[in-house]
Amino acid sequence: MRLPFIGLLLFASTAVAQTGPTVQFTSSSTATNNTVTVPKSECGQARRFSWVRNGSACEDSIYLYVTTGSCGTRPAASDLLLDSLDASDPTNGVVNFSVSQVLAARGGSVDAGTATTCDTQDTEISFKLCASARRLGGSLGLDCQETFSNVGSPGLVVKYDPQPPSTPSIAKVIARDSALSVQVDGAEADSTVVVEAARVATAGSDDAGTDEDAGTDVDAGTDVDAGTEDGGQGLVGALALEGTTGPVTRVTKASGEGNVVISGLTNGVTYRLQATIIDAAGNVSGGSDQVDATPVKSNGLFDAYKEDGGQELGGCAAAGGGIAGGAVLAALGIWLSSRRKVS
Repeated sequence: MRLPFIGLLLFASTAVAQTGPTVQFTSSSTATNNTVTVPKSECGQARRFSWVRNGSACEDSIYLYVTTGSCGTRPAASDLLLDSLDASDPTNGVVNFSVSQVLAARGGSVDAGTATTCDTQDTEISFKLCASARRLGGSLGLDCQETFSNVGSPGLVVKYDPQPPSTPSIAKVIARDSALSVQVDGAEADSTVVVEAARVATAGSDDAGTDEDAGTDVDAGTDVDAGTEDGGQGLVGALALEGTTGPVTRVTKASGEGNVVISGLTNGVTYRLQATIIDAAGNVSGGSDQVDATPVKSNGLFDAYKEDGGQELGGCAAAGGGIAGGAVLAALGIWLSSRRKVS
C-alpha cells in the first residue's frame, strides 16, 4: 500500500528538480518583437533595462551580461558583464549599457577579434541580454548542476544598425493650387519619407515667375494622397537646398502612404525640393537630387478645358460641346432616368 505513495513522492521530487531561478527583463526603450534597434547616432547612448528575479540558484552568482553568442553559459571574456547577483542581493534592479561598451568588450579574448568602435563597426550586429546560473537538480532537486543554464526571459536583443538607407529619388512632382504633390521612390518598409521645400532665390524679386514646366508633371498618372500632411517651418539649408531663400517647409509621411503633399505654397513661385529617408533605426539617408517645381492656380474644370483649346459654342447645333448643350444633355439624362423609374 505504500508503493503508490513512494511513486508520488518521486514524481514530486522530479518536479522540484525542474524549478530554478528566473530573471525577467523589461526595456525602457521601444522594442519591436523584443528587439531594441539602435542607430549609429545613438551608439554611445546608454540603454536602461530593468530586471526582477525569482527562485533560488546554487551558491554561484546569477550573471547578467551581453553577448553576441548564446545565452546559457558563464560570461566569456569577450562578453560585457553587467552584474552578478548573490542570494543576499535585492530581487530587482536596473542595468545600463551602450552599444559602444559591447563593441569594446568584444576584443577581450584572443579569438574574439579586434574590438570595434561606433565608427569602425560599419555592418549590422545584434547582441543578446542574458541571465545565466547553475540550477538545482538531482533526484531531490538539491544538487547543483555542473553547467550553466539560461534563466533570463524574454530574449531581449539589441540590434545596432549603422547603415543609412539608400538615397531616394523624386520620381514625380504634380503641380497643384498652392501645393506640390511629390512622389518619392526608394523608401524601404517601416521608414519615413521626408521632403523639404524652399523658394528658389531670384534676383531682385521673390516671384520666380510661372515656370510650370520646372520639374512638374501635371498629367502624370494618379496622385494618391494617403495619411495626413505634417508641414512645419525649419531653417534654410536643413538639407543643403542650394540657391534658395527661406523658410524651409518640411513634410514627413510614412513609406507606403502615398505622395508627400506640401501645402501653403504661393502659386507662380518656383520651389526647390529634396527628399530623404529615415529608417526604423533612425538613420538618415543622403539627400535626393534637387528638383524645381511651381504650384499653379486651379481655375476649375471648364477653365482648364478652355486652356487646353476647348471652345464655348452656342446654339442648338453645338449641343455636343458648349455649356448650353451640356446643360441640355444633362437635363435630358435626368428626364430619361425619371421616366424609367415611373414606368
